[in-house]
Amino acid sequence: MVKENEKDKKVAIREAATKIISRQGYFQTRPKDIASEAGVSVGTIYNYYDSKQEILVDIFAEELSDRKDFYRKLSRRDLPLVEQIKRILKRHFSRLSNHKELMRVIIQERFKPGSGLGNKLNQSYSEAIKYIEQLIEEAMDKDQIRPCDPRIVASALFGSVESTIAAGLLQDKKDQEEMFDQAPEELAKFFWNGLRKTQSKPPDKGRSK
Repeated sequence: MVKENEKDKKVAIREAATKIISRQGYFQTRPKDIASEAGVSVGTIYNYYDSKQEILVDIFAEELSDRKDFYRKLSRRDLPLVEQIKRILKRHFSRLSNHKELMRVIIQERFKPGSGLGNKLNQSYSEAIKYIEQLIEEAMDKDQIRPCDPRIVASALFGSVESTIAAGLLQDKKDQEEMFDQAPEELAKFFWNGLRKTQSKPPDKGRSK
């Protein structure tokens, strides 16, 4: 019971931090803001996390764990590669809409030279890229796409997603929403056109359900 209560407190702190950071930004967020939102003392936060940076890493790790669960469920449906990528991207961009400030700091830290936080985030990203790599390998084995280097293509897909997010964050709200809404379809088509075999067409939506 004690362990369960401790787990609940950690979850409450992480969820509170997600809300506060998404609302006012990472660098403007103070431990006491998170504590107030979570309904705990500042001292309680330090029972579970050594720093605000560690909370951010945990938020991202939890998101990655949830993403992996989504990937596993999706893989059981035996959908064509282009449809799997489209659904992964739709989920990613829909969740992004509520956590733009979190994504902003993640992108900044990932590419900041010497960032300890960036190194930790990159380790998590490499796991997600590995999953996309496996999807591409499976599609090649099934002769659904042309021969390619799965590692390079998976990395390119993630790079395109991050570039689209970074560009979108610079737009005003209306253009940003429109961009993120169209991104899954456009990026999926972009990669399908690069991976499809000669004369191959995207699978009919009716067949993929």
